[in-house]
Amino acid sequence: MSTPMITTQNLSISYWSKNKRVEALQDISLTINAGEFVTLIGPSGCGKSTLLNVIAGLIRPGTDVKGTFNNSGIKEIGYLFQKQTLLPWRTVLGNVTAPLEIRGVPRNEGREKALALLAKYGLYGFEQSFPRELSGGMQQRVLLIRTLIYEPDVVLLDEPLSSLDAQTRALLQDEFLRLWRDTGCTFILVTHDLDEAIALSQRVFLLSSRPGKIVKEFQIELPTERSAIAIRTDPRFQKIQREMWSDLTAQVLQQQDRGFALFKT
Repeated sequence: MSTPMITTQNLSISYWSKNKRVEALQDISLTINAGEFVTLIGPSGCGKSTLLNVIAGLIRPGTDVKGTFNNSGIKEIGYLFQKQTLLPWRTVLGNVTAPLEIRGVPRNEGREKALALLAKYGLYGFEQSFPRELSGGMQQRVLLIRTLIYEPDVVLLDEPLSSLDAQTRALLQDEFLRLWRDTGCTFILVTHDLDEAIALSQRVFLLSSRPGKIVKEFQIELPTERSAIAIRTDPRFQKIQREMWSDLTAQVLQQQDRGFALFKT
């Protein structure tokens, strides 16, 4: 039986920006269960990252929140951003152990745990390297391991692969699937890449143009033990892609039409 971990009911978010109130989200009602991989897609500026920040408890001062939100089942949250945030003066091992040091974990215990994870996920031999000596894909892998080392219940992913080339991105998508299956964490991803959303997720929520509303929920009925690369040739994948692309295009065009109307006035 699925265990709800995050729930919202008629959640609306607005805030002031440049002397203007921005309506970011409107009447968002959803449930995310423990251990799910869920993705948020939608036009740029539709509030996807805002919703991640609400889940993380990072609501800016002065934000107006209506409706209800509950994440009481979460003890620890990991957050992986688009921007590379490794500490350049620390080695790979030093970066990965940093969250444990902050939590007061004994040095030897943290080091042992970090070395095991680095070896398991393909970074054996790079423990003493510095971030500048790593490829972009390796840097993202270190960031993900650093996020997972303190065993969060939920991992939030805000377009973490968007700056990578297509081949590296595809390989890391497989890594994300492996880590999700290994850890049992709840993963929540924001992305503009439909193929990425389908390849990784169990469910995908499509948000409308701002203010973001949930327009549609897609059930991704693909094998859990799948490869993010190989699954793209599956006819079921291609069918979902066509449907999702059609719905997303409608939202993007609606946003474009609204922009033209505002420009004319």
